Amino acid sequence: MINKIIDEALIAHDFKKEHETELTGFYIREFGSAIRFAILHRLDELTNPAALNAVINQSVPESFINHPTFKKNCDLICVHRLKKLAEFKDFEEQIFAIEEDPHFFKKYILYYSDTEETAIQDYSFEKLAATISDKSQFINYKSEPLAATQYSVAAKIFIKLPFLELPFTREKLVSLRLQASEAVAEEGLVEIYEIIQKLTTNNADEIIKELINNELENNPN
Repeated sequence: MINKIIDEALIAHDFKKEHETELTGFYIREFGSAIRFAILHRLDELTNPAALNAVINQSVPESFINHPTFKKNCDLICVHRLKKLAEFKDFEEQIFAIEEDPHFFKKYILYYSDTEETAIQDYSFEKLAATISDKSQFINYKSEPLAATQYSVAAKIFIKLPFLELPFTREKLVSLRLQASEAVAEEGLVEIYEIIQKLTTNNADEIIKELINNELENNPN
């Protein structure tokens, strides 16, 4: 499921799949002279960086190998399944060793649990993008960041993969003046607010006296 969503994400960001094996997909994106490569790999077992590099290099299509920018501009996205998220601590060093390895590719390990996979059953990248834009789910995620939810999976994917663009929702802006007026009304300070609005560099003393008098009038003592 996760691999399917990442595949859709790559396609949605203008990557084209050039080659595919049972475990690995090879993608390319071209914008004029700007070219970027991506490899999506199902990593069934964690291994050392050298062994992973060897496995991937054996499957790289010749068109990629012959491209002069391939080695410098390729992201290797490894999707790894954990039975439980708590297992991450047992494999943390191995995961970091792979991600920090400087040879051949920029590497990203996207790990997930059985519970997280269940949470996004029948999900698509379109639904994932809608989830990451849901403010109510974000609030719940902030209060329980370790819970396995649709939002936790979406957040992990968008944080981990550098080429994904966060969806942007344009909202109608509310005038700051209107917001201030409403806040003042809620606090019952309309009269004072109206006095302050009269303030200029030439009448500061008069405004201060008016505010003091207003305060004294409203003070029962």
